[in-house]
Amino acid sequence: MVPASVLTRRMEAVLHAELSPLGFDRIRARRWVESRNRSIRKLFEFQSLKGAGYSARWGYSLDFVPIRSNGRLRWKRTARAAQFDLCVDPLDTDGSHDRYRLSRFIFPLKTYDWDRLARIVRCATRAAREDFNRVDSLENIVAIFEERSATAFKRFSLNNYLQTHIAWGLCLLAIGKPDEAEGHLRTYCTQQSLDRNDPILRRAEQEALNARREPS
Repeated sequence: MVPASVLTRRMEAVLHAELSPLGFDRIRARRWVESRNRSIRKLFEFQSLKGAGYSARWGYSLDFVPIRSNGRLRWKRTARAAQFDLCVDPLDTDGSHDRYRLSRFIFPLKTYDWDRLARIVRCATRAAREDFNRVDSLENIVAIFEERSATAFKRFSLNNYLQTHIAWGLCLLAIGKPDEAEGHLRTYCTQQSLDRNDPILRRAEQEALNARREPS
């Protein structure tokens, strides 16, 4: 089996070449964040999978959207703290998407196909770039939520991601659709057993309204 440290170093070299020119910074092993628009941070990572594998996913972290941690909402307003509010994971629509997956189960080490590793990493980052190029506003984020809500999933759906309804709702509020926003926010509060008048959530609503007025 290829050691994780060896595989990660090889991956990081390709990720640096692909993502650094786009303004992404390495936050930790296999995770990169671009923060030129702090309202909409772009995330890319190769997540760890069971069975000594890694799989690409990408998406967006919104500074005005808090996250539930240890029973309470908290902010995530830095690149290092960023989390997926909207996640695009190829495994959700194709449970065995080998174009974006890597495995350490190659033995001996010298037989590992490093050219294939580079192709997979480049394929994943370029697929992510197509999505990133679609987004320069909160309206675009809402459009992706709506698009993915109509997608046939083979693994996780939008409802499996805990941030879906709070992020979708706050984005709708930001673009002037308060009635639609309220439905998502109430769904989130029900799912999380959260008081609808939680002070952090109320602050988030105001910050969502302010976010649309910030320059991109």
